[in-house]
This record gives sequence, structure tokens and C-alpha cells, in this order.
Amino acid sequence: MTDQQNLFYQFPERTSITSTVLAARPHPEGLAIAIAENIVRAAGGGEPRDLGAVAGKPIRGVEKAQGKTWIIVEGDDRDHPVGAPIEVALDAAHRAARRRLHTGVHLTIRSACDHFGAFRVDEAEIAPDASSALIVGAADRALTHADLHEVDRAVRSEVSKARRVTAAKAKSIEHAEQEYGDLFRVSDRHAFRGKVRLVAIEGFDVNPCSGLHHPDTDIGPYALDAEMAAAQQGVFKARLTLRRSWSCWRS
Repeated sequence: MTDQQNLFYQFPERTSITSTVLAARPHPEGLAIAIAENIVRAAGGGEPRDLGAVAGKPIRGVEKAQGKTWIIVEGDDRDHPVGAPIEVALDAAHRAARRRLHTGVHLTIRSACDHFGAFRVDEAEIAPDASSALIVGAADRALTHADLHEVDRAVRSEVSKARRVTAAKAKSIEHAEQEYGDLFRVSDRHAFRGKVRLVAIEGFDVNPCSGLHHPDTDIGPYALDAEMAAAQQGVFKARLTLRRSWSCWRS
């Protein structure tokens, strides 16, 4: 089987392509297709999968297996024989929103880490429809409105600076720590072995991440809403939404 080229890291803005069927196999939901030049990303790292259509049929799922990314659609292998051309069209708005939210998540977590010092990240998930992202973490004390406002202020400051966001690779977590020093952070939720992909926010944050990001920190209008009931228990629980809002926190 010819190797598959996954292009979503190199060309994240690309949301349509005419490719070639590498392989097709039956799937409980229809047909699993592996295409030669692939722009469809599976879910992972807190980011949902791409939405869209293949040959005009809605994508029902995206899976990784046998070293390939498989796109699940209705039909059977007679519909898409190996070697045949095939068109893929992604939901461009969904892809763009995910990228903006993912960068916003990194900004929020780093701002919380800088403000609280001792801060454990428990959850960072983008909603399947890319309407919002939930960030949950824990500090070593109860949180106040002033704390939450300060995190929000820090995020807005970085958004206004439009810092570059780029990807890099490191031989290991240890090498990344040595190269990036205090900019580097890693969550206790994950274990890494060997080479790691890093997402770097210029002069602000470096973190192991397999997701897609906005090219800079100017993610556009957003709201960061916190739950004060959780905050009083030492839990930072906030939802990041891509919408216009006042620059304040609401309980």
C-alpha cells in the first residue's frame, strides 16, 4: 500500500482536495476509506474531528489504524475503488473555529499557570461543533472574582499582541525543557516517549500538542465565562466561546 500523506499540519488552511483512494474496507457505519493526500484530521488532543463530505457524502467518522487515517462514509467498496479519484470538502468554518479555540485554550491555561503558580490542568476539550471549549484546572486555594478577572485580562492582552503561533519538534520532553526553559510546560495528564510535536506561542508558551492552531494569538472576539461555585472550591472552570462580549467575568 502506498504511503499516505497527511497534509493538515503543513496546510491547515486547506479544506478541499481531489485525492486518490489508497484503500477501502467495510465498516460498521458503511465504508472506511484511506486517501493518498489526506486533509482530514481525526479527533485527538482535546480537539474534535473534521466535519465535511467525501464525494458528496457526509463524513460519519475519522479513525486512525494501520498507520493510516480512515474516513468513514456510507456505501461500499464498489463506490470508491482503489486508485479512483475522490473529492474531499471540509467544513471550513468548523476547522477555523477549532483552530481559534485551540489557541485560546493554550492562552488561557498558560495565563492561569502564570497567575496561580501551582496549577493543575484537568480538562481542556473543544466541543464537537466547535462552538466553545471547556478548560478545567485546580489551584491550591479558593479563587476569587479578582483572580478570574486577572486571567481574563492576561488572555486579552496576549490576543491583542497577535503573537505568532508555530509548530516545532523536539527529540524528547527533556530536550524541550532544556531548549525552551520557563516557556515550556507539560501537563501531568499525559506521558510522552521519544519525539514530541510542540506548539509555540512566540515569547509566551511552548507545549506538547498534536492539534491545529490559529497562526497567531489574535483569535478574534471571545468570551471567557467562569463558574464561581467551582472557583470557591479552588477549581478553575471556564468556557471559552467565540463571540463578542464585555471584558469582564460573569458568575
